[in-house]
Amino acid sequence: MNIRKMVQTPVEMDMTPMIDCVFLLMIFFVLVIDLSQKNLEDLVLPRAVFQQADDQPSENRPIINVLQNGAVVYNRLVAYDPAVHQQNYAPIKELLLSIRKTGLADDRLHLKAETLPGGTIVQRIDEPILIRADKWTEWHLVGEIMRQCSQPDIAFWKVELALSEKDKETGEKNPERSPK
Repeated sequence: MNIRKMVQTPVEMDMTPMIDCVFLLMIFFVLVIDLSQKNLEDLVLPRAVFQQADDQPSENRPIINVLQNGAVVYNRLVAYDPAVHQQNYAPIKELLLSIRKTGLADDRLHLKAETLPGGTIVQRIDEPILIRADKWTEWHLVGEIMRQCSQPDIAFWKVELALSEKDKETGEKNPERSPK
């Protein structure tokens, strides 16, 4: 047997399995990235002068988006459209009641008993709700959502507002603050 002939024989490498693995990994990462941002609409958030970082957001936190035209979007579905509903804010209340009901049924939201002045006991939601509103949204709509959240039958008493450190349109950023 001639060893030199065996060593000099060209070996072809099949790259097909490696390419398949790369494509499968790419598909996996695209799906994971898309799923993590599914509740976030593309908004121009108002810039915050004083902000607190949202380092560890609750996984169970419902996210409500208010578009520039005033439409209220939850889970990519428009719950309230001012062009259709005008000043009738009942769809916002129905949305918040639905979020409460499904969150409690799925055990994503938890109740905490709160005694109001006067002795009334209210079962309030212990997790926060995040309101993301476009920079150019009329703020009475955000105020209406906050007012509805404070109603005893809905009782989201932890409301968070999404703001940005950097203005998306102008690129202006807040100055760095030195710790005191």
